[in-house]
Amino acid sequence: MRRFKAMAPVAATALAGILAYGPLAQAASPDRDPGPHGAGERVIKLDDSVKEFSTVDVGSTGLSLGDQAIGFSDFSQYGRRVGTGGFVCTVVSLEKRLRQCESTLRLAKGDITLQGFAPFIVSFPTRFTLAITGGTGAYRDARGYMDGVNIDVSHARLTVHLSS
Repeated sequence: MRRFKAMAPVAATALAGILAYGPLAQAASPDRDPGPHGAGERVIKLDDSVKEFSTVDVGSTGLSLGDQAIGFSDFSQYGRRVGTGGFVCTVVSLEKRLRQCESTLRLAKGDITLQGFAPFIVSFPTRFTLAITGGTGAYRDARGYMDGVNIDVSHARLTVHLSS
């Protein structure tokens, strides 16, 4: 296993994901912060701090198709931990510099699952958007998207946009 700058975490996923600055109650009840698309959108902002990270180097040595970045994060708001998450990003195009990422955000009232393309990280900040593909608990009918910004190799800001 080797670390590659281009494979740095997405958080989420992210998950991910991986930045709101609201109290714990907001993470459990995000509808207190309507999003830019009106009252039908709920927004959850999270600070993502990667706690575990590894890469899997497959195929030829160095960055190649199929290489993976795998990680686990803590999410916080106002410095208070409000959840955790995991992500797996797989290199799918060297030419386009893209990874396919899957991430799960675990919050107090359930999980939110995410998926989509994210660019290789070659400098900071690096922005990405993942689609919400489902959820559990309070998020069982989740749909929408998550915007993320990788701040450095172990921190990201995540904004989850839930549509009703």
